[in-house]
Amino acid sequence: MPGRRRDGTEAGDAVVLIHGLWMTGKEMRVLGGRLAQAGFRPHYFRYRSWRRGIEEAARALRDFVRDTEGERVHLVGHSLGGVVIARMLEDGDLERPGRVAMLGSPMAGSAVGKKFARSAAGRWIMGAVARQGVIERGARWPGGRELMVIAGDLPIGTGLLFGIGKPHDGLIRVEETRVDGARTVVVRASHVGLLLSRKVAAMLCDHFRS
Repeated sequence: MPGRRRDGTEAGDAVVLIHGLWMTGKEMRVLGGRLAQAGFRPHYFRYRSWRRGIEEAARALRDFVRDTEGERVHLVGHSLGGVVIARMLEDGDLERPGRVAMLGSPMAGSAVGKKFARSAAGRWIMGAVARQGVIERGARWPGGRELMVIAGDLPIGTGLLFGIGKPHDGLIRVEETRVDGARTVVVRASHVGLLLSRKVAAMLCDHFRS
């Protein structure tokens, strides 16, 4: 069985990064690169956040994690990606150990999403994964794994057009990221900025090593 590296990372540790709505996974590359520099092995999961549903995304993620090599497999979900992780784990835990982190994920709902969902055009723009996973059913954290939630409070983004209450990251309010039992940290970053923040990357490394 592999031992530990000098930096404390378990040899063979992998991190699967799951993108948010309207994204492709390329947006996660800066964060993934910083995790790689710290000794982890990043893997990028891509799903059709607009065209397909939450159940299909969750099943595809489980298959992807199953095929990812590593003694431990950690998960990082940005925005809607965190909701997909939670839905996957609702259907049962994974075979290999690992921790979970969510960055700006609307686990407690989304004021912006609700406003979009008021019209047919808005629901179409949101797509099925967000509509099913955040609005129609609501995200649920099943527990069973160590979870860290990182929220941003730099209000730069689309949410400004909807007059959502502060603190928020430009799209998701800090209170909308809350998950009972999770360690929650608030950083000075926008919704997309969470992926570019060196501080966030360092927090993730500490979370996965502890």
